[in-house]
Amino acid sequence: MRLKWMLFVASLKMMFRQKEAILWSFIFPLFMIFLFSFVDFGGINKLPIGLVNASSDTTLVDALHKTGAFRLHVGSADQELVALMDGDRILVIEIPQDFHPHRNDSLILYANAGKPQEVQLAQLLLQRVLDELTFSAIPALPRTHIITRQVESRNLSYIDYLLPGLLSMSIMQSGVFGVAFGFVSLKKRGILRRLLVTPMNPNDFIVASVGSRLVLLSLQVVLMVGAGIVFFDLHFVGSLWEMLLLGLLGGVIFLSIGFALSGISKSEDQVAPLANVITLPMVLLSGVFFSRSALPRFAHLITDFFPLTYLVDGMRKIAIDGASMTQLGTEVIGLLVWGAVSIFLAVKAFRWE
Repeated sequence: MRLKWMLFVASLKMMFRQKEAILWSFIFPLFMIFLFSFVDFGGINKLPIGLVNASSDTTLVDALHKTGAFRLHVGSADQELVALMDGDRILVIEIPQDFHPHRNDSLILYANAGKPQEVQLAQLLLQRVLDELTFSAIPALPRTHIITRQVESRNLSYIDYLLPGLLSMSIMQSGVFGVAFGFVSLKKRGILRRLLVTPMNPNDFIVASVGSRLVLLSLQVVLMVGAGIVFFDLHFVGSLWEMLLLGLLGGVIFLSIGFALSGISKSEDQVAPLANVITLPMVLLSGVFFSRSALPRFAHLITDFFPLTYLVDGMRKIAIDGASMTQLGTEVIGLLVWGAVSIFLAVKAFRWE
């Protein structure tokens, strides 16, 4: 154990003496969060409106679709009010069973109290639609009366969505690129071959290297979550301990992939394209920056099984929803399966020279 500890400390020193390792592991992810914090992606979207339609008349629903200003979600009262309280809706419109736009009926609106500007805009557009329907009747009828009720909602910003994704991407990049490039360099310089002829057990060196990188990963989680809370008003409701556990599980997967790549590559020129082929599709399609809901159905189905997708979804559920590890059944099982597969590949592919 004393030898393992000495190798662990030496491995930590080797990593922190590499300025590029510090840059890509800590400074670059924080810079990405800072950069995206100035971008308002919500301003270019349609207004999300929930519809609880108990009426058999679809005149109002059809008219709301035609405006092109709303993204309508039709569901039950319970479903839409939960989405409103989660901050996923601006308004929820409750259409009574006997409602007809050509009568002096009333509509009940549940408004997101945390987004008054969007609510006001949605109300104005809704009133315009109702006025057009009312004035189209002959003879003209009184305006439809709107009853608005304010609902306190949990309004999440883009940073709340982005930070868990960037954290997961950073774990992947550190594991794959850090190990692959580092061990290929050691192998190319003959250092790994020299270790084989020493009295030291070569596996101790592997254990120490993995341990030091998992410590680096833990520091990434703590630093990025702390920076998000202090500087970017991150709505973090989960457990940092749970996030660390999930991050360590993801780290084992990507470290194993890095070991596998370093085993089949003879130089940095070979390992770079291989690492990019593996990581780039996951960065673009695993929901790091944007929701996967816009992907075609077949692409969505494929990306469901990416290891980074499991890690990103799990990190978001912990950070935003306060989920525990026991509640992340799909994500944890997916990561455990990928962990077994990646460790098997690393053992088979890794070479000391």
